[in-house]
Amino acid sequence: MASSGVYGHDMLALFGLDPDFLHLNHGSFGALPNVVREAYNAISQEVERNPDLFIRRCLGQRMREVRRRLAAHLKAHEDECVLIPNVTHGINLILRSLPWSSGQDVLIYTSTAFSQIKRNVFVAGGLPTSPILSEFSLDFPQTHMSILSQFSRHIRAVKGKAASKTIRIAALFDSIVSTPGVTMPWKGMVEICHAEGITSIVDAAHSLGQEPINLSETQPDFWIGNCSKWLYAKRGSAVLYVAQRNQYLIPNNIPAGLGWFEPVADTQTMSLFAGQFYWNGSTDVALPLTLVAALDFRLKIGGEKRIIDYCHTLAIEGGKCVAEILGTEVMDMPEAPGELVGTMVNVLLPLPETIRPSPDVLRAFDQKLFSDRRAYAVIYYHNNCWWVRISAQVYNQVCLSFFSQV
Repeated sequence: MASSGVYGHDMLALFGLDPDFLHLNHGSFGALPNVVREAYNAISQEVERNPDLFIRRCLGQRMREVRRRLAAHLKAHEDECVLIPNVTHGINLILRSLPWSSGQDVLIYTSTAFSQIKRNVFVAGGLPTSPILSEFSLDFPQTHMSILSQFSRHIRAVKGKAASKTIRIAALFDSIVSTPGVTMPWKGMVEICHAEGITSIVDAAHSLGQEPINLSETQPDFWIGNCSKWLYAKRGSAVLYVAQRNQYLIPNNIPAGLGWFEPVADTQTMSLFAGQFYWNGSTDVALPLTLVAALDFRLKIGGEKRIIDYCHTLAIEGGKCVAEILGTEVMDMPEAPGELVGTMVNVLLPLPETIRPSPDVLRAFDQKLFSDRRAYAVIYYHNNCWWVRISAQVYNQVCLSFFSQV
C-alpha cells in the first residue's frame, strides 16, 4: 500500500482507478478511495441483514452522525445541514419552494451556470407562479474585483426596473464554476446580497474538498455542495445548508417525505426541518453514510489544508507545464495571478476559431482522448476560444511525460 503521507502517482494505490489511464478530470465525478468503497459495502451488508431495523431504528442516528460531521466541516449548525442526492436536487427544491410572485419577483442566474442547473432555472421560470429571469453575464478571464463590481451593478439595474420595492429578488451563483473551472468571489457576492436585501443561493458543487468553508461567518441564505466530487464520498451524496432564518421557506423535501418518527416517545433527536429529509422513498441509504469514511480518509492522508494546498500548487504548476507544451497560456489575469485557480486550471488550446462547438466535434475530442491518449480532461468552448480544464488531485504529480500525454 502507498504511504498515506506521500502525494503523487503512488497514491493511485489508495483509489480504485485504472493506473494505466491518465485521470485529469476529478472535478466531474470524483474518485472513490478504496476504504470508502469498503465502508459502503459494509454498510450495505448491514442494511440488508435487517432492512426494517436499520431504516426504522438505526438510520436516523447514523444520518445525524454524518450531518454532525459535515456541519463541523462547514462550521455550521447541525440543524442547518441535511443530506440530499446531489446539488441539482437541492437547487431544484429551493427554486420550487420559494414563494414567487409571477411577473414581479426576479431570479438572477449566471451565464456560466452548469447546463443542468440552467435547465432547472428555465423550468422555474415557466412555473405557474414563476420569477422573471435575469442573466448575469460572465466572460473569463477576469478578476474577482471585476466580478463583484459587475454583480453590484447588475443587482442595482434589476432593482431599478422592479415594479415594487417589496418584490423578492434571488441570486443563484457558483462558488467555483464548472466550465471554465475558475474560483468565484462568492463570499463577497453573498455580502452584496445581504447589503441589497437579495436572497443568496450558492451552487457550491465544487467547494467541498477544494476550499476552506465557514458558513457561520459567510451566512448565505442557501448553500448546496456535492460530497462525491472533491470530498471523496460515494456518488449520490450532497449537503443542503439552509440558514435557520430561512427554513420556513422549505416546508418539505421533493418529493415530500414521511418525516422522522422518533423511536422513543417524548424525545426529539432531529429538528422538524431535518426530519423532512430523513425518508422520501426507497433510495440507497448507504450512499450518504460513506461520508464518515471519506472524512476519516482525508484526515489520515494529511487533512484538509495539506490536501487543498498540494492540489492548488499542482494545478498552478501543471497549468504552466501544459501551456508551455501547447505554446499557449493559462486562463489568468496578470493583475491577480493565480486568483482564478483552485484545484482546477484552464489552458488555452491552439485551435482555430473556425472550429465551432458541435456534438460531432465533442465526440471527436472524446474519441481522441479515450482511445488514442488513454487520458481525459474536459475540453470546452468559452469566450470564442477552446480550453482544456485540468483537475489536480493527490494521485497526480507534475512531470513532462505526465502532462504531454494529454
